[in-house]
Amino acid sequence: MMKPRIAITLGDPAGIGPEIVSKALGHPRVLAACEPIVVGDPLALVLHKQPLPSCEMLSVPGLAKKLPLGQPSREAGQSAIESLRQGLGLVTTRQAAALVTAPVSKESFHMAELTFPGHTEWLAHETHSKEAAMLMVAGELRAILMTRHVPLSEVAWKLTTNVIFSSARLAFGFVQETLGKKNPRLVACGLNPHAGDGGLIGLEEKDVFAPTLRRLKRTGIPVKGPFGADSVFRDMSRGLFDVALAAYHDQGMIPLKLFAPDRLVNITLGLPFIRTSPGHGTAYDIAGKGKADASSMVEAICLAAEYSAH
Repeated sequence: MMKPRIAITLGDPAGIGPEIVSKALGHPRVLAACEPIVVGDPLALVLHKQPLPSCEMLSVPGLAKKLPLGQPSREAGQSAIESLRQGLGLVTTRQAAALVTAPVSKESFHMAELTFPGHTEWLAHETHSKEAAMLMVAGELRAILMTRHVPLSEVAWKLTTNVIFSSARLAFGFVQETLGKKNPRLVACGLNPHAGDGGLIGLEEKDVFAPTLRRLKRTGIPVKGPFGADSVFRDMSRGLFDVALAAYHDQGMIPLKLFAPDRLVNITLGLPFIRTSPGHGTAYDIAGKGKADASSMVEAICLAAEYSAH
C-alpha cells in the first residue's frame, strides 16, 4: 500500500515551526506513515540551524534578509502566507492527500496585511467553505471549539443556535466518516457553571442550548447535555463520548492540554481535505534555541496521514 503524500508548511519562520518540522521528519512514526512534501523557505531551516530534510521540498522564496528569530514581522508573515498558499495548491490539485501546517503568528499575519486571524479562517475563505470548525484532539479527548479567538465577554452572544447546530453537524460527520463510527456520541458543554443550574446561573442553557439540541435530534444528530464541562471531559476520558462541543476556547483547551499536551493536534473540519496542525503556537521565547518539542507535530503529521486514507 502506497503511503500518502502530505504537504507540511514551515509556518512562521521566526517561530519554532522550522525546528519542529525538521525534527518530526526524522521520527520513525512519520517516516512510516507518509511521504512528506515540505513547503517553505529553505533559509528558515538554515536560520534555525536545522538540517534540510531528505525529502521533497517546495521552496518558497521570500526571506530577503536574515530575520530576527523570536518576534513577529511583516517578512515572517509574508513567508508564512506564501507557504500556506503553496501548500493549499498541493492539496487542491491532489498532489498531496492532506495539509499539515506549522504554527503562525497572528501579529505577523496582521503586519503582512492579512485580515484573517489564523489558518482556519484563511483556509475556509480560500476554499469557499461555508462551515469550518476547530477540532482539538489530545489522545482520547476531542473538543470542537464553538467560539474560538474572541474575548470571553463576547462568547454568550456569539454562541448562537446556528453555531451550535453547525458545530454538531461537523462533529457528527467527522466521527462517522473519519473515525468510522456509525453512531457518534456527542456531548455539549454548558456555557455557565453547572450548565446554568436550571437557570439559576445563567439562561443560555435553557434559551439557546436546549431548543438547538432538540432540533438536532429531530435531524438525526443526537447530542447529550448540556452538561458541566468538568464532568464532560472526565467522562470522555473514560470512553463515554467521542466529541465534546466546547462553548469557548479555554473550556476545551485546558483539559486537553492537561490530559495529553504532547499529543495535542488541531484539525480543521468543514474543508474539502484533511488539515492538521500542532496544538500550540509559535513559541517565540524558545525559537532558534533547539529546545522545541516536536511531539505534537509528529502527532499532527501521523493523524493527517491516517485520516486522509478514509
